Amino acid sequence: MSLKVLQNKKMLLEVSPEMGCSITKFIDLEKNKEIFRTFPKNRKINKYNCYFSGYFATVPYFGAIHKKTFIYDNNYISLPKTHPLEPMTIHGEGWVNKWKIIKSSKNSLSFEFKHNGKKSFPYKYNAIQTFVIKKNSLEIRIKVINLDSKNFHCGIGFHPWFSLSKESKIYSNSFNYLHSNKNKFSIKKLIKTKVLDINKFKIDETFLNWNGKSKLILNNDIQIEILNKKNIKNLHVYSPPKENFFCIEPVSNVRDAYLVMKNSKLYNGLKIIKPNQSFESAVEFKILN
Repeated sequence: MSLKVLQNKKMLLEVSPEMGCSITKFIDLEKNKEIFRTFPKNRKINKYNCYFSGYFATVPYFGAIHKKTFIYDNNYISLPKTHPLEPMTIHGEGWVNKWKIIKSSKNSLSFEFKHNGKKSFPYKYNAIQTFVIKKNSLEIRIKVINLDSKNFHCGIGFHPWFSLSKESKIYSNSFNYLHSNKNKFSIKKLIKTKVLDINKFKIDETFLNWNGKSKLILNNDIQIEILNKKNIKNLHVYSPPKENFFCIEPVSNVRDAYLVMKNSKLYNGLKIIKPNQSFESAVEFKILN
C-alpha cells in the first residue's frame, strides 16, 4: 500500500493510487475532524474497496449506463459491469483501476489513468487528475483526453462521501431534477426552499442548473463550501436510507445521461470529444469554519 500525502497547517489529504486514485483521508487538522469520510482501518486497499473511501472520480462519465443505451458505431449496445456489486456499468473505469503518479509538489499531486478501449468502455482515452491544497481548501481538477480515432460522449463527476449527522444539510440554488417514468423524462421540483435536510430526504437525484456555489453543513464542527471552478452545472445528491453516509457530487452530466439522450431531447450534460481533443472540469471544497 502506497498512500500519497499532502499537508499544510489546516488540512491533511491522503490519496491511494492503487484504489482508483481515491481519497482515504481528508481532515481538518486544527479541529481533528474529518471532512470527507475516512477509509476504515479494517478494510484492505484494493480496487473494489473504493466504495468505502472518502472520494473518487467518475470518468469518462458519471452514473450508470443502462442496457442498450450506449452509442457505438451508430448502434445501441450494452456494456459490461465495472464493479461486481453493481447490476450494470457505472461511473467509468477510473474508480476501479490503478492510477500512476506523474507529478508532485509541496501542495499538489497529479495522477494519470490510460484506458485501452477494451472491457467496459470501447474508446481509448487518458485521464489526468490533480489535487491541490490551498490555505483552507482542496481543489480537484480532472481532464479527459480522447486517444481514439472516433468521437465519444464524455462526462466528469467528483464523488465525495460524507459522514451523516443530525445537522447535515445542503444549501443550493436549485432542487429541480429530471424525473423518469417508463423512460419518459420531465423536470420536477423536489422542494421550494433552498436548503435540503439530508436526514429527511433519502434520494438519488441530479439537480439541474446549479449556480456553482453550495454550502454544506456536515455537523456542528465542520461546514464547507462546494464551488464549481470549471464546467460543472449539476449537483447530485445521494442519501440512501438506513445508512450513516451521504454524497454531494458536482457532476457535468446528469444521472442516467445515456438513457436520457436515447429517449428525450432534454438536457443530459454529456460532451462530445473529438480525437486528440479533451474535456476538463474542476471543483473546490473550501472549509468555512
